[in-house]
Amino acid sequence: MRTACVASLILGLISAPAAASDGGWEFNVAPYLWGAGIDGRLAHPALPQDVSVEVPFSDIWKNLDIGGMVAFEARKGRVGLLLDGLYVKTSNDATIPQLGLPVSLGATTFTGMAAGQYRIVEDGIGSLDLLAGARYWSMDTRISYDLPAAVPLPPGVPHAYDHSEKAQWVDGMVGAKAVVHLSRRISMNAHGMLGAGGSRFSSDAMLALGFGLGSSTSLLLGYRHLDADYRDGGLQLKTRMHGPAAGMSIRF
Repeated sequence: MRTACVASLILGLISAPAAASDGGWEFNVAPYLWGAGIDGRLAHPALPQDVSVEVPFSDIWKNLDIGGMVAFEARKGRVGLLLDGLYVKTSNDATIPQLGLPVSLGATTFTGMAAGQYRIVEDGIGSLDLLAGARYWSMDTRISYDLPAAVPLPPGVPHAYDHSEKAQWVDGMVGAKAVVHLSRRISMNAHGMLGAGGSRFSSDAMLALGFGLGSSTSLLLGYRHLDADYRDGGLQLKTRMHGPAAGMSIRF
């Protein structure tokens, strides 16, 4: 799958919660929109050719059926919990690159992560947390096309195909999250995680600027990248989701 858009709601792993002076629990949510491309390639066991999608960024909204992302952060002292989830459904015009044939591709993706965090650095400049957890993936893909019988095709490639395949797996994830205070109201926020297990490789990274609007709210502008390379027999999913994000952080 090559670019298709994700308009998402995210509760973010990217904003810096203020230190809790009373030692109690503190929480952070950050809903925002994510305009993301979905790049990659797809192979079904019953179709001996890869499928790819190539959609310009200007067309990403019309390829989105529904999409949303949500996460949650809770912290007490140096320890905390991060929860993150994404659901997106897209439909695209795709091609079989080896043959140059048009196909229709629908994809439904859900991924959720739970990670513990431990703060190893915190001072007037910023903070650094270590992260460890697991990410669950579920991807359902449907490929369909109907070609005239006169179209020449390689052996094993049918003239008509309409089939869906679903994959589910869990990856262990490790990484870090950092915040750097550039001024009293502006901060740079970043996280990066790497994983494997059910997939050959997965990663999650984000970089954002936070602009304080009050004692507990901030405007967030950033960029996020999330990918996975999963293979199980003839089913192959190599997916990269990435794009700009904008939203609001709320701490309580």
